[in-house]
Amino acid sequence: MPGQLEAPQRYNDDWRGWPVRPHDGPHPIRGSFLDPRADVRLGAVYHDGLDIAVRDDRPERGAPPDRTHRVYAVEGGRVAAATRPGVRGLVDIGHFRYEHVDALVRQGELVEAGQPIGWTCFDTWHVHLGERLVTPGGKTRWINPLRPGGKIAPFVDTAKPAIHEIRYYTPADSHWVLRTGNVARLPQAGRRLDKQRLSGIVDVRVNADDPQSFVGWFRDLPWLAAPHHPFRLALTIVDLGSGLIVDQRDVFRSEQYLPLPAVRHYAPGTEQNLPANGCLRQHRRVRCRGSYWFRLFEQRYWNTTRLPNGRYRLRVRAWDVAGNTAKTDSNVTIRN
Repeated sequence: MPGQLEAPQRYNDDWRGWPVRPHDGPHPIRGSFLDPRADVRLGAVYHDGLDIAVRDDRPERGAPPDRTHRVYAVEGGRVAAATRPGVRGLVDIGHFRYEHVDALVRQGELVEAGQPIGWTCFDTWHVHLGERLVTPGGKTRWINPLRPGGKIAPFVDTAKPAIHEIRYYTPADSHWVLRTGNVARLPQAGRRLDKQRLSGIVDVRVNADDPQSFVGWFRDLPWLAAPHHPFRLALTIVDLGSGLIVDQRDVFRSEQYLPLPAVRHYAPGTEQNLPANGCLRQHRRVRCRGSYWFRLFEQRYWNTTRLPNGRYRLRVRAWDVAGNTAKTDSNVTIRN
């Protein structure tokens, strides 16, 4: 299944926590792994890390000018890369990359887990955390730092994913467009179909997300709070005449980066969250939260001619990182 880890991760140490204070408590996340992100060539690609939120309006004591919060290593090791001091850049240590930071360490330096390695930069409102996995074949993959078994802990989320709606459309091309703040949006396209009269090739889309029970300091700035996408989506199709399962598959899984255009899984109607700095400036005029629509078939569309005419049940299941689950059913009739 694309998006599932190819091999287990092996860390340099047993440290667990978050790269900003407090290390032993959860932090709000506004940009999740595999979120859609604007791309000049492809329209949109998948986000290759987590955007862990920090309050730029409340800098830590001792923060230099235009810097707000200390960033700490979540894994020890040699510094593989670090931008020069005084600029917004990155730091690579062990399996992790920290972006949008002003580095406090130098390339080649030996760092311990929990050691300060940089500062977040004003008006960024987050540190981007990426994690790499080296496969048995020697390839490097970005993986989800928040996945179960990773170093980022504790993570608190008691809310179930929400599956809002399943819709059926005629196939139609839709192209990513940019809205305010360089945000990717895939406009609705295609003609909506009557699910009791399906035939031929059908674009099946589900609107689903993952509300967060922990919002932390977003309570003070509620327009920043936004759901994540589900960690995993799966589809089961049952022939209601016979009761037999005729198809069963995972359709989305966010453990490992997908080197594909984001339109591969995201369907028309999808819109990226507005970044925090843009949201804070424009929340009175524009909507900050995005919307997640997913395609339910691996090749984008459902070829209903491969099944006999009759009644079927499509069951969609969703999981979040914390293991909460949700499901919804949609009964349809195929009439080819």
